[in-house]
Amino acid sequence: MGFNKENSVMVSVVMSVYNAEKYLDLAIESILNQSFRDFEFIIIEDCSTDGSLKILEDYAEKDSRIKLIKKEKNKGFIGFVENLNIGLKEAKGKYIARMDADDIAFPDRLQKQYNFLEKNPNIFLIGTSAELINQNGDKNSVFNAETNINTLKNKNLINNNVYHPTIMFRNEQGLFYRDKMQGCEDYDFYLRLYSSGKKISNLPDILLKYRILETSITRSGNSFIKWLFVEKAVEFYQERLEKGTDSYDMFSPEDFNCFFKASPSVNTLILALRAADKTYNYEMLKECYNKLKSIDKNNKELRKYRIKTLSHFIFILCKNLGL
Repeated sequence: MGFNKENSVMVSVVMSVYNAEKYLDLAIESILNQSFRDFEFIIIEDCSTDGSLKILEDYAEKDSRIKLIKKEKNKGFIGFVENLNIGLKEAKGKYIARMDADDIAFPDRLQKQYNFLEKNPNIFLIGTSAELINQNGDKNSVFNAETNINTLKNKNLINNNVYHPTIMFRNEQGLFYRDKMQGCEDYDFYLRLYSSGKKISNLPDILLKYRILETSITRSGNSFIKWLFVEKAVEFYQERLEKGTDSYDMFSPEDFNCFFKASPSVNTLILALRAADKTYNYEMLKECYNKLKSIDKNNKELRKYRIKTLSHFIFILCKNLGL
């Protein structure tokens, strides 16, 4: 929708909800009780089969800042990204903040991020440090966010170093997430901001309790497949720098999802090699090497990668053995 001074709030908080009744009250209350008051709370309910909808309806009836949007069909991950994009389109705020239905925002989160963006017009998006908690709310560890803009960018070009539910960013027309980037739609979003010349930073303050669940989108399924999507997001970034556009429209995520069941393309194998190398994944390096051996031995492009994979295979084997 975009920001309009005459008919807007300062911050739009966007949250997607699916079967989150166990933690939903804590998440909602942590936003409604923020010290910063000038916000709207856009919640997209994604056809939950538990009591989430009733909880949301009760809160929406009591607090006019909540804008509840009820979906008619759950579409899985694609639907989750669709929910985020619905939130972006509906947002009236000058800034947009993300929130997840199982996390807990600290009371001064919105105020601190709002103040930072007001004082730093050169920064487009700001994340924060976070306390990592388990399903029972117990503290596991702390994510200390990188605050140096240049260092953060360098790290982000290797892997995601911004926790998605901590972010707040400027509400500009044309912003959206891409639903083919399974499990890393946020990372792809950040890299697209970078390639358009925008700057990203983090506050050092711990402003969110980030809950780690086995059922979370980013933790379900095969973790290595998600690393393939991470490598693809980096490849798209490099394409945009070189050509001004990327090949996203021609990309099929099934190339990655069927990696273990079918013969992958040359490009997919190269991305898999990079991912295995980056994560020191011995088993996946072995898998890549076996798949590379089955491809035409006269393929000059792959010949160098077979040699490279074998050397990485030996290196990581030695590393795992402590040699």
